[in-house]
Amino acid sequence: MAIFGRSNNQSKISVQPVQTSETTVISTGAKIEGNLNLTSKLHIDGEVNGQIFSSNSVSVGKNGVVKADLKAERLIISGVFEGNADCETIEVLNSGNLIGNVIVKDLVIEAGGNFEGQSQRRKTQTAKNQLTDNSKTSIKK
Repeated sequence: MAIFGRSNNQSKISVQPVQTSETTVISTGAKIEGNLNLTSKLHIDGEVNGQIFSSNSVSVGKNGVVKADLKAERLIISGVFEGNADCETIEVLNSGNLIGNVIVKDLVIEAGGNFEGQSQRRKTQTAKNQLTDNSKTSIKK
């Protein structure tokens, strides 16, 4: 998205990028079946069955029920999530229920939150760590 405006020279138009924080909302009463591919944030208070792929965060509200395979940057659960999840961070809040298998770097479960299933810790190296590790092995004494 951009804002168009006139510069000092009235014949030229300048374009300035605008930062937006878009969120797709599936509200209470909505039922969706199928695949969702998103770059925006997703908030679910309705029902979703299928697959969800997001390069951003996905939140399941208190009224939300999700039965899906999910791959996202972050998953925040206040309602019910049932399925497989592959995320950097998963948070199960005090009213949340997570049923299924997860691959995750950081898993947070608040008091009152429920997790039934298996978790596997994601092992990732930052670029800085990779450089450090490679430099240690390439130095010969």
